Amino acid sequence: MKNATLLTEVIAIVRQAGRIQPNVMVTGESRFVDDLAIDSLDLVSVVLKVQDHFDVAIDDEDVPNLHTVADLAAYVDNHRGSAAA
Repeated sequence: MKNATLLTEVIAIVRQAGRIQPNVMVTGESRFVDDLAIDSLDLVSVVLKVQDHFDVAIDDEDVPNLHTVADLAAYVDNHRGSAAA
């Protein structure tokens, strides 16, 4: 990922919105369900907070393809400024 700051911000949002315990390490390679035990309700919260924070629209149909924190960060990087006005 070319933007380490973006990844760091996404990790912080995932940790907070996904209610990740402090002792759980979150990296770009962390998988939402398998590694972080984020359920569908918490994933919705993560997506909404990322959309608000980065002013990006994340299509509901794209969410199932976002398996890792890095996937989400890359999506944000590629779609910034896409939120409907």
